[in-house]
Amino acid sequence: MISKFLQDNYESDLIAFLKQVYLNKTKISESDIIELKEYETEDYALIGVIGLILNNKPRILLGKKQPYDGEIQKMCLEIQISQNDLVDVADKFLEDDFSEESEFILRKVMLEYPNEENNDNE
Repeated sequence: MISKFLQDNYESDLIAFLKQVYLNKTKISESDIIELKEYETEDYALIGVIGLILNNKPRILLGKKQPYDGEIQKMCLEIQISQNDLVDVADKFLEDDFSEESEFILRKVMLEYPNEENNDNE
């Protein structure tokens, strides 16, 4: 379902589609989960909604930082992120552990959240 949509649509359409998947709590297949995990984009709104679907804290953190889609930002802000979550991201980045998340995503989180003072959700 999602794999086909990723190939055939613009990212703006994908954001709208994935919002509905998240809001409707639509069950997605393992292949769709893998496809979403592997999908990379510079669009923090899209990264955020993918994070919400996958319950992926690094992606949700980036979704919180984008101002362009207020609905996604609000949904991301509702997810509690602890200082320990940020430490886990930093550890994975510093140890080159990209088994669960790509280097790109972890690097972006490190740039957006350089220290605990930037964590608004504690």
